[in-house]
Amino acid sequence: SAAAAAEVEEEDEENEEEEEVRQAKPKKLLFEPYLDKEAVTRGLADGALFRGTLVASSSKPGTAHVKPLGAKPNDRDFIIKGKSARNRAFHGDVVIVKLLAEGEFGHRTIRKGGGKGGGRGGAVEDDDDDEDEEDVDRRKMPALVENSDSEDEVVNLGALRRAVGTSTDKAPQERSGGSTGGFAKVVAIDDPKGAQRVIVCTLHPNERNGGVGADCVVKETDTLLRAMPTDKRMPWLLIQVNDVTRKVLNLPGKLDPYTMWPVQMIGWKETSSLPLGRLKGQCLGQAGDLDAEERHALIEHQLDEHEAEFKEDLLDEVNDLVKESQRNFESEVLKRNDLRQKRIFTIDPATARDLDDAIHVDFDRERQEVEVGVHIADVGHFVQLGSQADKEAQFRTTSVYLINRVLPMLPHALCNHLCSLNPNEPKLAFSAFFRLSLETGELIETGPYKPWFQKTAICSVCRLNYDEVQDVLDGKEIDKPTVYAGYTWEQIKADIFLLYDVCGKVRRGRFEGGALSISKKKMIFHTRESEDGIPTGYHLEHHSASHWIIEELMLLANKCVAKHMANGVLSDVSVLRNHAAPDPAKAEVLSKMMKENLGLTEWEAGNAGAIYRSCQAIYRQYGEMLGLCVEMMTMRAGMKQATYFVYDDEADAHHFALDFDYYTHFTSPIRRYPDVMVHRVLAAVLCGEQEGFQQREEAQEQVLGCNEKKVASRRCQEQLDRAVFCIFLRSKKSWFYTVGTVLAFHQDADSNEKGKANDAITVYCSQLGKETKAFLRAGDGAVADLEKLGLFCNGVDDTLMLPDNWRFCSRGLVELEWLPPDGDKTRRRRQTLQTLSCVPIVIIPTNTVPIDYALFFVSPFHAKGEEVSRDVPDLAVQGFSWNEVEEDGVEVVHDARAAPVAA
Repeated sequence: SAAAAAEVEEEDEENEEEEEVRQAKPKKLLFEPYLDKEAVTRGLADGALFRGTLVASSSKPGTAHVKPLGAKPNDRDFIIKGKSARNRAFHGDVVIVKLLAEGEFGHRTIRKGGGKGGGRGGAVEDDDDDEDEEDVDRRKMPALVENSDSEDEVVNLGALRRAVGTSTDKAPQERSGGSTGGFAKVVAIDDPKGAQRVIVCTLHPNERNGGVGADCVVKETDTLLRAMPTDKRMPWLLIQVNDVTRKVLNLPGKLDPYTMWPVQMIGWKETSSLPLGRLKGQCLGQAGDLDAEERHALIEHQLDEHEAEFKEDLLDEVNDLVKESQRNFESEVLKRNDLRQKRIFTIDPATARDLDDAIHVDFDRERQEVEVGVHIADVGHFVQLGSQADKEAQFRTTSVYLINRVLPMLPHALCNHLCSLNPNEPKLAFSAFFRLSLETGELIETGPYKPWFQKTAICSVCRLNYDEVQDVLDGKEIDKPTVYAGYTWEQIKADIFLLYDVCGKVRRGRFEGGALSISKKKMIFHTRESEDGIPTGYHLEHHSASHWIIEELMLLANKCVAKHMANGVLSDVSVLRNHAAPDPAKAEVLSKMMKENLGLTEWEAGNAGAIYRSCQAIYRQYGEMLGLCVEMMTMRAGMKQATYFVYDDEADAHHFALDFDYYTHFTSPIRRYPDVMVHRVLAAVLCGEQEGFQQREEAQEQVLGCNEKKVASRRCQEQLDRAVFCIFLRSKKSWFYTVGTVLAFHQDADSNEKGKANDAITVYCSQLGKETKAFLRAGDGAVADLEKLGLFCNGVDDTLMLPDNWRFCSRGLVELEWLPPDGDKTRRRRQTLQTLSCVPIVIIPTNTVPIDYALFFVSPFHAKGEEVSRDVPDLAVQGFSWNEVEEDGVEVVHDARAAPVAA
């Protein structure tokens, strides 16, 4: 219960000092003491120390990276290698690091008196081999699932670099890029942002040998539990067994290893191998439960506070605002351009509740120009700077979209009522107007018809969804939506076709002019008919013409607003959005692989337009699956995240992917706080005011939070999408068959014994947006033992066939040998896999914490194999021969020219 969990926290705090004394009995220091503030200040001033955020690798938790504060984009990160060098720092902590001298990296022993300035002296014995204790213990478990982590740039490029023949663990002097870099150690914690966060864990007995109890039974004499984070980048923690934890966990007794708990670190001394933690709140539930996985994703990405209800005083403020707005609506309209009689309509997803954008289109026959109005809910008018609603929106910064619900940035009275542009309801809007040449789609940027902006009052005459608009464009009959204000459905249809014509030209011109578009498969789950929230089905989001009409109009509105603000009198407080060019060294890795190793000599990546044309050529020649994979590789090869920033004359405002000189977000203030900031500054520019918006320093701090929350929200949604997909498969008692693309080959050098080797092939699955290692496991015949592999098979009417043998024939070539289900060796088949081969795969949910999936190749004897790969071009199935290119300083990761068959 919540009360019991609170008791746990209170008692843990009371007994923390007692436990620290108990853990401190061995006088040997396991970690160096931290430097004091004076030593840190002195070291930062003279350049001996550096400050930055520690980012741990999920695939190699013993390795972390720190980018020094103020480093240039292409500067190399510091490498923190091993538990001792990390010195009790958590993933996400802001740390102070010191560059290690030559020879100090690796094994090192600091004898008595080795304490550094400002810290307590003492003996530090470091005899480990830079391998974390929990890494070793995890290796004892079945290594079935090893998925990449999109949060970790090193891992993102890992498969790519391995395929090229380089290593992510090179010595610093071998890593490409700018200056700085090298091996370093943590000497102080500047801000324990990572250590202070709540960590989702499973609980296990703490065995005397330092492991976790296999039977999960906590004995009467046990004094500590071991908490194992679901996030591999976090260290294990110890939790005291006291009266309250016994009550909450029903100890002594058996712990459920599939139950997830929120845990928070409360201390980590130099004498303790692991930090001390405590339970922080109620049990989340079991892995594989929808609610538990949802809460897990929110906590892991630090978005759980968004789940809290809005406070009563805030809701009272909003209710008063709604009443006042209704009373004063007509007087407010007198201050605006009244467009309530204009033929304005909305196009949104069918399930949308908050309609924050509407459009109108007029044709100037004399000038052969199309005038477009993009009308956005005037959120900034209602949410005044410094109000309670504004302060909460500043904290949340974004709406978080879950599977069947939304955690809104603003209360429903605002986002679903006052600010939602519902049909036949007069609303206040902020409008951007611009003109386009009907012949070319070119934006008119000069003269009397250059873009302009106004506060307006509108009244939408029709609500449409994307599917309806697409059916209209495809010539299909639909149930006519209601049209208000005396307008007709035929007029709305004419507007749609006019927009389709001119937006098509805008889009074509944008890509021909140098823009980049990356496709992404997004699963849309069907939950409307579900009683328990588990999807009843799903479909892949299709980016049809109805979508890109609205996309092009929103891009144009954002572009016009950004240029106006950057050239206006308040440019120094204007929030823009930029997208830096890719890291040239990392982009070069991809280019060399495509041209030299794979023979795709036509590949060009000098700018966004060249990348787009190269990717489109792949689509045309090799099909969708290979095209999606190459686009993913392009994104991982040094492509930066777009970010919000406060403009100044020296800033590089160029948006690489869109190829716009200026860009911002103006069109979604209901769900994005930067848009609200943009509205306020633009309104002040139009009115000649100097207040009502955040000043430069405050705005700079705010956009940092917006950038962090935007990334966290995206990653939370991606994690939840994959978890829900696995839950969906389990509910349907089925596995998922699709086509995957081979990225890299991994031969285990330690063991060639059949069934024990960790030979694997990295495969990218576009539907899940993730690359996964498919381990080449052989069973006692052609059919796998599902229970032994830890796979979900309860009620599944299917068979997993594993290869009988495999052979690493050359650098980029593996042959799999398959037997039919009856084991008849005379019918043996051979399958050849090369780099970027597109082949059938099967996704199988696992019984793991958190819920996950394993990926396997599909036997040519399985009926599903031919079914899912029927439309894949032969060239894509074949893949590419690997051309070995000798380079100085390039480390060969895998060379299996004479590798024996795994037997």
